[in-house]
Amino acid sequence: MKKFKSKLLKFLSAVVITVIALSTVSYGTVYAEETSVPTSEKLGSLFINEDNFIDTMKTVVEPYLDSITKSGYIVGENEGKLYYETYVVPNAKGSIVISHGFTENLSKYREMVYYFTKQGYSVYAMEHRGHGYSVNLGVKDSTQINVEKFDYYVTDLKKFLDEIVIPNKGEEKLLLYAHSMGGGIGAKFLEDYPGYFDAAILSSPMLEINTGNVPSWIAKIIACGAVTFSMADNYVSGQGPYEEVYDFDGSGATSKNRYDYAYEITCNTEEYKKGGASYRWLQESFNATKKIIDKNNASKVEIPVLLFQADNDTYVNDGGQNTFAKYAKNCELVFVEGSKHELYKQSDDILTGYLDKVFEFYDNNVQ
Repeated sequence: MKKFKSKLLKFLSAVVITVIALSTVSYGTVYAEETSVPTSEKLGSLFINEDNFIDTMKTVVEPYLDSITKSGYIVGENEGKLYYETYVVPNAKGSIVISHGFTENLSKYREMVYYFTKQGYSVYAMEHRGHGYSVNLGVKDSTQINVEKFDYYVTDLKKFLDEIVIPNKGEEKLLLYAHSMGGGIGAKFLEDYPGYFDAAILSSPMLEINTGNVPSWIAKIIACGAVTFSMADNYVSGQGPYEEVYDFDGSGATSKNRYDYAYEITCNTEEYKKGGASYRWLQESFNATKKIIDKNNASKVEIPVLLFQADNDTYVNDGGQNTFAKYAKNCELVFVEGSKHELYKQSDDILTGYLDKVFEFYDNNVQ
């Protein structure tokens, strides 16, 4: 009996040691995977890792973009001057038009423009009215975001295409890359002016505004009341002029270095300092997003559309995106797990997969 107990104890000890050893190997494997450097299958060595991001942007990307950038102004609705930049490459396999988001400017897209052009795409981008170097529409102060009519964003984009993009591009196909508010503008453009674009990416598009702790229906009543009773130019409650506050945690980025790079540029550029919205902007945006996701309008979009939906998005709600994707004729919805609103400002592990999907879509639609 003693011999049996002794053998049993030896056997159990061996089992425990084996389990511990296997567990150690398992944890070691997981740890190695977590610390490996993410890479993009499509971009390879062109991809800029977070660790060297700011230095690479300043020493490699900025000089390169400066060498191919041309800029100018066109006159949009209400005689508003609209600033644009073009980044044309020889023998382009496609041309991409960028439509940026709320409070943004073209400097936020330098990394994306670098990837686009290095992959053989020419890029055309315009700062929407009230943003960047385009006409300032702030009433309370120069940092306020305001707009006369949301449709002006759309007709401005059409004028940019008619006067700058189409006359300067070749026979290559025309593609849209539109983020957030720019995604709302882009979606409405696709509905109102079919035939311009051959394919489109809507990245976290503003198709339903996130009104925070205030129910959407109440926010709409408040905005309507403010416009009706001559308070259209007031800041939306809780919003105000631009403040130089560092807030990575509250931002739409998950890459600190990507956030820091953009933050420094904004702090050093007066035209990029933008604050909150007016009630007029909010009312116009409520009305526009309602129209965009209406079945009769969304179903007009027949070109291939890739709609990216962020996971932890505190800027826009996903309901409008789901509705648009349901009714548009050829729309694929891609959910990006672990991401925040600014999908092009994510950590490497998220951004690499996003970029691979972006280029797979564009490459397939220029063949």
